[in-house]
Amino acid sequence: MIPVIPWYITLIILAANLVAGVAVWWILSSGADRSGLSPTAQRRVRLGTAIFLGGWLGAALVLAPAPASVLAQDRFFIEPLIPVFAIGSFVITFLVAWLLPSVRRVLESAPLPALIAVQLYRAVGFVFLILLAQGQLPAHFAGPAGWGDVAIGLPAPFVALAVARGNSGSRAVAVGWNVLGLLDLFVAVGTGTGLLLTLFGSGAPVPPAAAMGIFPMILVPTFAVPLSIMLHVIALGRLWRERSFGAVASYRAA
Repeated sequence: MIPVIPWYITLIILAANLVAGVAVWWILSSGADRSGLSPTAQRRVRLGTAIFLGGWLGAALVLAPAPASVLAQDRFFIEPLIPVFAIGSFVITFLVAWLLPSVRRVLESAPLPALIAVQLYRAVGFVFLILLAQGQLPAHFAGPAGWGDVAIGLPAPFVALAVARGNSGSRAVAVGWNVLGLLDLFVAVGTGTGLLLTLFGSGAPVPPAAAMGIFPMILVPTFAVPLSIMLHVIALGRLWRERSFGAVASYRAA
């Protein structure tokens, strides 16, 4: 069966990914302002970040397969663009951060609460549940991925607020939230690709999540998921280094 994605879900997915990309760019621009870099270096970081995020999302949009390109499948099939975009984005980000000290300074200066709060966009995972009800996504993927994203996305602003205020136990809460966020993504990727079912399943055939390999849903595994993993890793790194919240007062201005 060729997946049929309703027009309103297409708009939601496009808007969520665009907002996520712009929000992350704004957060990193704020980090550039706080980094102490020269104005020229700050402009370069802002421009480079805009080119990277814009090019990443734009390429995912342009190369996304159309629904008509997907035929009925009786086995799992991973659209080749998904691992290419996921691995490629990680490699580029790691190399740039490793080779350019200015980028590392920006990442270390970006407001930590904002790095957490921005993942409110994860709540858009409720569309998986809608597609499940419409028979466009299988239950073994849409259930865990949809409810997991909602459970991680909705608390994000409240976790960020606790960190910004330096509330007692806020660091532990933030660490736990980030770890659960990564676990949610691991489960979503594992069920979507069939890897978890292969490892722990009974061996019975299960339908593939074919809708995740076409426009617009492919933007989730090619852009939103890798971006979320990066945000979690950056936030956990910051939390590890900033064991005390002595500098939290500075977050309030973010």
